[in-house]
Amino acid sequence: MNQLDIPGMIIFISAVVCLLLALQWGGTQYSWTNARIIALFVISGVLTSIFLGIQIWKGDYATVPPRLIRQRSVAFATAYSFLLGGSFFITVYYIPIWFQAIKEVSATKSGIMTIPLVLSLVVFSFISGGATTAFGYYVPFMYFGSILSAIGAGLLTTFTTSTGHSQWIGYQVIYGVGIGAGMQMPMIASQTVLNVDDIPVGTSVIIFAQTLGGALFVSVAQNVFGNSLVKGVLQGSPGLDPGYVMQAGATDLGSIIPSQHLLAVQKAYNHALAQTFYVSVALSALSIVGAAGMEWRSVKGKKVVVPP
Repeated sequence: MNQLDIPGMIIFISAVVCLLLALQWGGTQYSWTNARIIALFVISGVLTSIFLGIQIWKGDYATVPPRLIRQRSVAFATAYSFLLGGSFFITVYYIPIWFQAIKEVSATKSGIMTIPLVLSLVVFSFISGGATTAFGYYVPFMYFGSILSAIGAGLLTTFTTSTGHSQWIGYQVIYGVGIGAGMQMPMIASQTVLNVDDIPVGTSVIIFAQTLGGALFVSVAQNVFGNSLVKGVLQGSPGLDPGYVMQAGATDLGSIIPSQHLLAVQKAYNHALAQTFYVSVALSALSIVGAAGMEWRSVKGKKVVVPP
């Protein structure tokens, strides 16, 4: 118990909660200049600074030992996971909403229609893992993952209310291959560059960064989506309350929205989702910075466990 960084964990969780609330409420429930939103951002920043101070003070007993982050590949791998994880979680969250709102399918069927993305991701995860073991280097796959996932997410922004099967299947496959190529490489990198004793902590930090990126950027995407949808409804259906559309949800859109407004609302939904996918494009593109900062180390001769 003496080695647990309980104060650090409590402070960091509090900082993340404040940041998530600010991102969730800002621009929707409250304006960005509202005192509540500003206070949440300030508190989050202060708590994060305190957390960093605690990590430096506790050294090897910290939640995130500073020596790990000082290792170049671990630092850039963490950034890569944070950004690519954010891109992935946004896409996985919002593609089913597009199917429900635009194609008017059930929540269950919308999940089935994302199989091209999931299947291509899983298959290429195995392929890239095996290729890394054979070839010896993981950095090329990180570049490939960043570039292809950015292209795939960019293609998702071209969705319209009349997009056909070949397009939504093909675009998902392109994005899934990109994510599958890059997602597991930071964990392979941590096992390659760290000492055996540090590998569990290093891997945990990278996985946490991926999850944190998803949590934070899904909140950002939700804000983008909500604001874009409200504007789209006001422009396309002036007589319809945007709040009513938001409450209706994507699944029951066809049965709740009056028929004379349905097409305009679907176009507003499509535009809002396209704007949301732009966040995924930006994150995938930015993740290439993480790839660029990696050391070119060979996995050959290392006991590397390729994540499934």
